[in-house]
Amino acid sequence: MDTKYLSFMARACTRRSALATGSGLLLASLGGGRDALAQSSEPLKIKGQVKVDGKRAEASQQVRAGQEVSVSPGGSAAFAVGNDAFIVKGQERGARLQIEGKGSTVDQLRLVSGGLVATFGKGPERKIVTTSATIGIRGTGCYVESQLHRSYICYCYGQFAFTSRDDRSVQEDFEASYHDAGRFMLRWPRPRIVPAGGLGHDDDDLILAESLVGRKPPFVKT
Repeated sequence: MDTKYLSFMARACTRRSALATGSGLLLASLGGGRDALAQSSEPLKIKGQVKVDGKRAEASQQVRAGQEVSVSPGGSAAFAVGNDAFIVKGQERGARLQIEGKGSTVDQLRLVSGGLVATFGKGPERKIVTTSATIGIRGTGCYVESQLHRSYICYCYGQFAFTSRDDRSVQEDFEASYHDAGRFMLRWPRPRIVPAGGLGHDDDDLILAESLVGRKPPFVKT
């Protein structure tokens, strides 16, 4: 494991904390998200400009499978669909996430651009599709980025099958317990998986996402 990833894990360990349980299908901001969940019953708010199906989202708006969520650069939105919870991160160029399924059942997520913290409850295998990879997931917490020529994943916890969309023989199965590895799936000059450090997320993101569906990540023991 490289020194950058060890450094990320050390920083993440300092952020472990428990959150009060959240419920419903809510859009939420990350700014002060933990305090809002733990101390206040006020509606959660989005950070930056967030749209659902092309229309500007309102605080506490419900999100369902079959919809698309887009986030402005630097913005973010946290929400739950059924037993699964997500944080979409706009990063520098914005983010776009298509949620495939019906009602409160998510079958597949298509991350067109930006970053995504995703936590999934028990059930059949679900998939996340990025520009360069398909990720099969079970009972999983992960962070994913989708860029033009590469994708990134952190195996935070759970079971994964990380496969190139351009060459299905380029594939890795992994079972993680706590930020065990980061990976890039490159498209150019040939499809390949390469090690990567910790990017774009920390323990607080996973704790916040899980709290929206009344769970805690497995690394939170209290």
